[in-house]
Amino acid sequence: MKLSKSQSPMVGVNIYYGVCENTNKGFIIDPGEYDPSITKKFKADNVDVSHIILTHGHYDHIGGVQEFLRDFPNAKLVASVHEKELLSNADANFSSHMGRPVTLTPDIYVQDNETLNIGDLELKFLHTPGHTQGGMCIYVDGILFSGDTLFQQSIGRTDFPGSSFSALKKAVHEKLFTLPDETVVLPGHMGKTSIGFEKRNNQFV
Repeated sequence: MKLSKSQSPMVGVNIYYGVCENTNKGFIIDPGEYDPSITKKFKADNVDVSHIILTHGHYDHIGGVQEFLRDFPNAKLVASVHEKELLSNADANFSSHMGRPVTLTPDIYVQDNETLNIGDLELKFLHTPGHTQGGMCIYVDGILFSGDTLFQQSIGRTDFPGSSFSALKKAVHEKLFTLPDETVVLPGHMGKTSIGFEKRNNQFV
């Protein structure tokens, strides 16, 4: 897997985009803002972008979805089945507060432990509620895209409507800390870390 990252200057989210090198099928994770350089790179490399995947439905992770779907009309939008309400409500996902209401209807809703193949890559979805009710992480090839569930020595906020610190802590321990210690964690904000490091050093969980 060839993986790259773009950081949104407006909302400060990490936008990850990757390619299965064997099949040239690509994906985008959490496009919180439209970055035309991602489209330019994919099109220059003739990448078939098959999926746009959301770890959760807050505006800073979904703000660029509509533009990327315009650029890649064959791409399927993927989100947790538990995130339907947030994605369909511009007030709840905070996009209306940003002056740009966004509502989305994913093409594919996934459940906990469900998998999705993108080329030769198998992505596994882990339901990790707490930051939002439908928050999820994505595990592929020893890499965990943790959204706003787990950060470097921190966790996602749990003071929003529908958030729960106890649910988030439980999810981190039961779903994430059971992964191999060497698993690379790529969060929605800030820099990368690892499962082993967070097990030893994350004071929040």
